[in-house]
Parts: sequence; C-alpha cells; structure tokens
Amino acid sequence: MDFVVVGIGFWGREWCKLLKKQSIAWVVATVDLSEAAAKWSQETLGIPCFSSLEEAAAKTRADAVLVVTNPGQHKPVILEALRLKKHVLVEKPMVTSVLEADEIAAAAEHSGVNVMAAQGYRFLHAAAFIRERLAAGDIGELQGVKIRFRRYVPDVLSNPEHSLYALPHSILLDMSVHHFDLLRYVTQKEPVSVLAMEHDTPDNAFKHPSNAICLLRLERNTPVVWDGDWCARGPATTSWEGEWQFIGTKARLFWDGNIEGDHRTSVRLEIPGQGQRELRAHEPISERRIPVLEHFVESIKNGVQPEPSILDNRKTLAVVFGSIESVQQKREIWL
Repeated sequence: MDFVVVGIGFWGREWCKLLKKQSIAWVVATVDLSEAAAKWSQETLGIPCFSSLEEAAAKTRADAVLVVTNPGQHKPVILEALRLKKHVLVEKPMVTSVLEADEIAAAAEHSGVNVMAAQGYRFLHAAAFIRERLAAGDIGELQGVKIRFRRYVPDVLSNPEHSLYALPHSILLDMSVHHFDLLRYVTQKEPVSVLAMEHDTPDNAFKHPSNAICLLRLERNTPVVWDGDWCARGPATTSWEGEWQFIGTKARLFWDGNIEGDHRTSVRLEIPGQGQRELRAHEPISERRIPVLEHFVESIKNGVQPEPSILDNRKTLAVVFGSIESVQQKREIWL
C-alpha cells in the first residue's frame, strides 16, 4: 500500500522511517510546508515533499494518507483525504472535539473510503489475553479498575521547544487517550461519567500541569481510577501501558504492560488464599505501530473497516474531552 505522510515533524519522521522498513507499505510522498521537511524527505527518503495533499495525490498513485500533523490540523487534512478518495490512518488524538469526530464520520460515510485511529496499545497480545480472561469470568464480576502511569517524557522528547510541552491538558489529550481506549477494549464496557483533576509536580518540564487523576464510572457504576504523571523519575516509573489492577468478586488480575519494549510483560491472577499466579510473561509485540499498520493494510485489502473506526474512537475521545471539561468546571461530567 502506498502512503502519503502529512506532517513531517518528530513523529512524522519516525513513522516514515518505520514505513520504509515494511514490505506491506511504502512512502511515496510527504506533505509539509517546512523547507527543512522537504530537505529531509529528499535526502533521507529520496521522495518528494509537497506543500499540499491535493498536489501529492495528483502527482503520485497513493492509496492512503497517514496524518501526523498537530491534532488541531487533523480535521482539514482528513476531510481533504476523504474528498480525494484516499483511505486515512490518523495519529491520536484523532480530532480535538467530539463534534469534529461526528463531522468526519459523516464525510467518511459518503466517501467510500475508511478512516482508522492509530490506537496501537489495544493490539498488544497481553491486552487481547486480558480481554479474554475478563470475559471468561476468571475474576468473577468486575468491581473496579486501577490504572497507574508514570514516565519521564523529556527522556523521549529532548527538544524543549516541542509543541507538546506548551499544550494545555497534554497528559489527558496525548496519553490518557491510550489508556481510556485500552480500558474500553479489555473490559468491553463504556464509561458513563468522569471526574478529573490536574496538579503540578516539582519536576514538571511542561508549561501546564503534567499530572492528572481521573475517577470514571463504567456501566453498572463500576469505578475506575486513572492516575497519570509523565514527569516522574526513578524506579517508580511504569511501562507506557501503565500498571493495571482489575478487581473482581472472585479474584484480582494484574498487568504491568509491555515492559521496556523487550517482549516482557506480566499478567498475574491472585485468588484469595492462593497467592499470585503468572499467566503470561511474554509479549510478542515490541513496536506498537506495526500491528496498527498491518491491521490497517489487511482491512483495506479485504474491504472491511479497520478498528478503531471513527465511531468507536469517538467513544474514547468523549472520555478524554469529558476529563478536560471536568478539570475546567471542577465537577463530574456525564458522558
């Protein structure tokens, strides 16, 4: 499948490098207004960089568009790709409001092409395994979920001028979206309300608070606590998926995520009086974007909608934007 990549910043370049290594996908052009992006595309990839998606589509035989611009620019790029009848894979967060998601869903319905949000964490083998175990009733009826996330983002984004550092509610917009999507996927339950608060930390590298705590209610009033901090240092840090605890009427299920990306994970079952038992210690996936790409290409090839679709991802985004609204209004928001 031939891709045009729109947005050649840090993450756009990382996506281009990944695509160049895959046998199922090729980068035939990039789109960016920056002269530095055009130079990088030519010198690193040996492909042209255009100033508009329309021009790139006219001068290449691309099948799909990968959108890696700033989230505020996603909607016009997606709508233009749909107008040009190109399938779309878009980085998270897909859009900046639920209304934008509705607008794109309506446009996609009439375009005859598909849009997929790149929510890669749900493709981890451990995530599918946990979904199966919860559905099978290994812990009984779900009573609550606890999610703890700790990372130090400056270790990844060394450029202090990166736009993420100045983004308000950045941990909710750019990180909680992964965990909320995972929550919906593994529990197969929808959040119905959220109460969220942000607070600052002594080692914050961001312009705005980098820590947030959210209390969600799932269907049947099941509580979920999400505690996220991405300016945390030291041994208390977690995997990018975070540390999870699923509490049931019969047992607890623990998950430590994809540990350091080296095929290690830990899924443990704890039954009262029996201690903890390791159920899974190996995670085949270390690069989370590869199964996203494989699923997207295979789905388009077979003529089916890749997941998460716009309508599915809209439900995840409703939790994210509901959390931000809760922070701003200092009250619980019903979704």
